[in-house]
Amino acid sequence: MDEEERWIEDEDKEEECGEDEHDESFGFDLFSSDKKDPTDKFKVNIGELTLNLHGIQARYPHLLQSTGMTLWQGSQRLCKHLYENPDTILDKNVVELGAGLGLCGLVAHKHGARRVVMTDGDSDTLKNMRSNIALNVESEVIESESVVSKQLLWGKHVKAFQLKWAAEGGFDICMGGDIAYAQESLQILFETALGLLSSKDCARFLLSFVFRGGVTTQSIEECAREHSLIWTRTGEGSKEALYIFQRSSYIEF
Repeated sequence: MDEEERWIEDEDKEEECGEDEHDESFGFDLFSSDKKDPTDKFKVNIGELTLNLHGIQARYPHLLQSTGMTLWQGSQRLCKHLYENPDTILDKNVVELGAGLGLCGLVAHKHGARRVVMTDGDSDTLKNMRSNIALNVESEVIESESVVSKQLLWGKHVKAFQLKWAAEGGFDICMGGDIAYAQESLQILFETALGLLSSKDCARFLLSFVFRGGVTTQSIEECAREHSLIWTRTGEGSKEALYIFQRSSYIEF
């Protein structure tokens, strides 16, 4: 289960790799000692929290074989939600899909999650993510496996992954930022998220969406209905939103 498959995301799956706009008021500071160097350091300030991450500048799309090697706008929005709503993850078991540089998972850990399992399919992304974890998390925490980074290919061995890494029958929170950018992957995304979540009524799937690759809020909501989910959302229009999904049998009154 822990033996990872060598897998690099096909660069053709993400054609819209242009540089994202960053909300400077929220504290994203991109800097590089050599502007010709495609590698970058991302300094992220969220309240009193500062995280330092390594990745690749999105202005070099030809080097982004994996979309997980840079920061995306949807991840920023998800982090802002976690910061403003810490009870969402406080003392929860959290799994992140398409964790990329590890930003959202690190924010969840720093804001009180009991355990955070960051996942990605791309093996190069995982290697970089682990370096970012080591930059921002104490060694004793890493050794206790309160924060871990594991390979997960959507739709593959999901139940075995849940049994190994989730406590008490499943994760309380599954989350992802900017991971719904291919229409053909929506079904398997939702199936994977639901397969990881526990059956408790507190289980939630947080999805921060920004329009890419033809996927819209309408197509996401149609897929959610097919999986018997209800949701709340922030954001207007069809090109961006932050969703909180839950199973329709757990309707709060």
